[in-house]
Amino acid sequence: MTARLEADILQVLRAAMALVSADGLSALTLRPLAERLGTTVSILSYKFGRKDDLVAAIIDAAREEDSAFLDLWLARIRAVRSMTPAIMAEFADSILDDMARGHAIRGQFYCELLQGAASRPEIAAPLGLWRAQRLAFWRAATERLERPDLAETLHAYSADEVVHGLALGDQAAYRWLRRLGLKRLCGGLVAAEGDTDGELFTVFHAALGDLLMTPDGRYQAAPMSEWQARIAGHISALIIDEGADAVTHRAVAKRAGVASSTLAYHFPRQDDLLRSGLDDVIIRLQGHVDRPASPVSTSEPNRSREEIARATFAVALAATRNASLRGIAADMRRRRGENLYVYLKREGGGATPFDLLSAQVMSITSIGQLMLTAGEVGGAGADFELIGRMRTAALAAGPKPPREYRTTV
Repeated sequence: MTARLEADILQVLRAAMALVSADGLSALTLRPLAERLGTTVSILSYKFGRKDDLVAAIIDAAREEDSAFLDLWLARIRAVRSMTPAIMAEFADSILDDMARGHAIRGQFYCELLQGAASRPEIAAPLGLWRAQRLAFWRAATERLERPDLAETLHAYSADEVVHGLALGDQAAYRWLRRLGLKRLCGGLVAAEGDTDGELFTVFHAALGDLLMTPDGRYQAAPMSEWQARIAGHISALIIDEGADAVTHRAVAKRAGVASSTLAYHFPRQDDLLRSGLDDVIIRLQGHVDRPASPVSTSEPNRSREEIARATFAVALAATRNASLRGIAADMRRRRGENLYVYLKREGGGATPFDLLSAQVMSITSIGQLMLTAGEVGGAGADFELIGRMRTAALAAGPKPPREYRTTV
């Protein structure tokens, strides 16, 4: 890329990320991008080629900026002479906070790409390079701890956690849960004897639920007619597949097989469509969390697991633009791992070395892995495989006294 085009793509990147931040990935089209840049579609096409080529160039430019960000953090990590799991957890917490708050617009762009990857194959290749870059960073960051799986688990954990940091990062209770989760993840999942993190987790798990502000601690959906409820199911499916920004009267009418005029009569505004679809997503999610846990098995249809992951991810992304959804995003985040914990206790005959904090860490990691591998050939079951390795390694190691780790010279 010439110096002139390189300068041009940085301007385009700023405009593109601003569009996506305001209106979602579906807003990244040539006309609004040209208008924001004060140019024409013809000039954009002349400089960068087809729309798919331009989008790939934008993602590559974002990845290059992210590379500089990650290099800065890696230099800080390597400047620490002695590395321990506790120090790594502190670094990871600061990095995720910086992604979500210090560089929020790029963090949101990355999350929007993850949400849209399954339905937009044209972004698969450039996004794949960005994902690989972040995984390489975590491998370099954790190399002195001599735990090969830690990089992969931090990569997956961060994919789900950053989107919640975007929506909830100003909440102290959320930041406490993230810090405790990363400490447990880096420390090996099984709590050490005398560990008080479980008590702290209970306090801030409850505190984050205060954002929902309902008498029974559950989301209250707006009343709908039977016809509206049926359409809401189609809208929620659209949100899960393509993200909240894909919800338009035209898209919903086509998916539900109804006339646009009829749809507009029952849902006059686009916000009405989005709210009813999110209501349906949220009620379904609450039902999933509340129903009795079933054994985790790779024979379970992957589509169901992916739907749950994508739905919770979509709610958190929508909450970055709609403050009224922050309460439910907080509730979904704090309740991560509840079903898994019940299952782990049943599996152990009523006892398990993993507490609810450990189960939450595994759940977040699983959802992050699902988002990272959505739509990939051979990606089915990658989340179970990763969680299985986490559990096996944790049980083999058990709680151990502090040990010396490699230092830099």
